[in-house]
Amino acid sequence: MTSPRPHPSVPVRAVPATSNELVLRALRSTFEPYAAAVELLSPDEARSANVVLLDTSGLADDGVPAATEARSITTMPILVLAERTDERTLLRLLRTGVQGYVSKPREARRLVDDVIAAANGEIVVDADVAVRAAALAARLIDLDRSPASLLGLSDREVEVLTRLDSGATAREIGAELYVSHETVRSHLKRIYRKLGVHDRAAAIDRAREEGVLPLDDA
Repeated sequence: MTSPRPHPSVPVRAVPATSNELVLRALRSTFEPYAAAVELLSPDEARSANVVLLDTSGLADDGVPAATEARSITTMPILVLAERTDERTLLRLLRTGVQGYVSKPREARRLVDDVIAAANGEIVVDADVAVRAAALAARLIDLDRSPASLLGLSDREVEVLTRLDSGATAREIGAELYVSHETVRSHLKRIYRKLGVHDRAAAIDRAREEGVLPLDDA
């Protein structure tokens, strides 16, 4: 069975994905009374954080490009804070790999709980938006397509993932598929990008979550 994500120590260390002083000031004002639960770091302390806070204030779009960029450089959970939330943006953000998407202004204690939940690996979404997103997804998704095809994974990429799950190295996978290990590495890069991950373990976990690989019940 996949090992659960270890819970971060308290206080949770949250880092803003911005240097905008207005946004930083508002976040400091929110979290200062709850410093025992959430420690707000400065952007240059990102390496020691447990969770990234992506506030969409001041952005010219819905935050999806910023979330995509953030996900490309970190594997930490990302919690998106938006003045307005909607179901289509939620689905697009979840596809980038964010951990949560909540509306603001928000009661401070509730936001603290959201940050802690996201840092602990929980999906954090406003209930009404989640319900609308589920209904929208049910209309949009072709339920006859395989989970792999819905993620854009090719048959060969699924073969590579399956062998990766068995513990095979790139060279061993190449030998089994009669291709070079460099070709396998190219497949792995594309797999990681499509799954929104950065390494073998995360790729296997995500593939199991999405139904591409069977769950390990051992």
